[in-house]
Formats: sequence, structure tokens, C-alpha cells
Amino acid sequence: MVAVAPPVSPDPSGEVESARRRIQETVLPIGPVEGLPLRRFTLDEYHSLIETGFFDEDERVELLEGVLVSMSPIYPPHANAVDLLLLVFSSLLTRGGIRLRVQAPISILDSESEPETDLTLLKDMGAAFAERHPGPSEVFLLVEVAESSLKIDRSKKRALYAQAGIAEYWIWNLVDNVLEVYRDPSSSSSGEALYQTKLTLSQGMSIAPLAFPDFHVAVDDLMSPAAGEA
Repeated sequence: MVAVAPPVSPDPSGEVESARRRIQETVLPIGPVEGLPLRRFTLDEYHSLIETGFFDEDERVELLEGVLVSMSPIYPPHANAVDLLLLVFSSLLTRGGIRLRVQAPISILDSESEPETDLTLLKDMGAAFAERHPGPSEVFLLVEVAESSLKIDRSKKRALYAQAGIAEYWIWNLVDNVLEVYRDPSSSSSGEALYQTKLTLSQGMSIAPLAFPDFHVAVDDLMSPAAGEA
């Protein structure tokens, strides 16, 4: 007589991993195949993937116009620049009604995007932010720290933020040690979103955010000592 092993219940973790592989093989190609349409995600689908544990805990991705984009690792100069930005802007918090976030997402529903910005100055919506990410109407200022990401921060992200109507966008450009300030979002006659005003500030200069005209940020305060001495 041959003994028959009892059926084994499916391993939930195995099911998740199997589903993960299927998604990766079908709708998450390494790069778009020429001539074939790209399968884009909605924000709801992206959130569902996050909730089901699809991404590794330390995996750095963001959703830009429905496409999952891998983010660059955070190297010491980038981390240091974010620290200095936080130090400079933290004094604004004493005024009340302001929230400061570092390396956290904002949701842009109209473009199915959820970029993770390096520093965001927000209207404090209290408990609402425990249920959702901030939207463009709640943003005073976005700041991206750019080195290897400079090209995408100047092109795709700049257009994305302008299209969303975000009033002011800064790029702390570590390549050239300058602060790029973009203001006055609008759409051109061709429908392309852009910022009409660009300012480039270097060592010894300062600027105040549009929302806080009496709060002046010195470029020197955003530089590490080594960069300032160079």
C-alpha cells in the first residue's frame, strides 16, 4: 500500500513571491521595448503594490507619469546637502502652520505621479497627512538635491512640477555648486508645461521663497565647508 501525503496548504509568502515574479516579467520590464506600448500604473495600483509588500524595504523607486523609476543611491554629498537644507529651513517651523518633510513623496493625481522629493515645505494639514501624501495645492516649495539626477530633475521633474502648478521649485545643483530657482509655472502654446522664471544663484548670494519673502536663504549656508572653500 502506497502512503499518500496529505495536501499542503499554499505558503502565503510563496504566493506573494510568485505574483511578484509574474508582475516583473510582464509589466515591469527593465526598459521599454522599441515599438511596443509601455504599460503604465495608476496611483491606486502603485499604492496596492506598496501595501502588499511588492517592493523590498530598502528599494528606492518613485512613480513618474505612471512609470516606475529607480532612484539613485544616496551618497554622502547628497545626504549632507539634505542635512544642510533641513538645518536652514527648520527655523521656519516656529511660525506655525508649516510642515517640513525630507525625502518623502507628494501625490500628483492628474499625472499618476508620486515623486519622492528631497525637501518639501508644506502647509500643515495636521492628521490628514497620516492618511495620505500631500498634494500640489499644499506645497509652498519643493527642493531637489541633484548630482547624478541633475538631468531628470531639470527636465521630467521640472515639467511635472510646473504642470501640477507648484509655485516654486529649487534644484540644489551639486555639480556646479549653484542654486537653481524656478518660478511662475505655466503651459506654452504647444501645451508643454514650464517655469517662466529661472534664477541661478552662486556663492555669496541669497534668496527668499515666494511664500516667505522675509526669510532669506544664503547659498553659502547650503554648502559644505569644503565646497565653500573651493
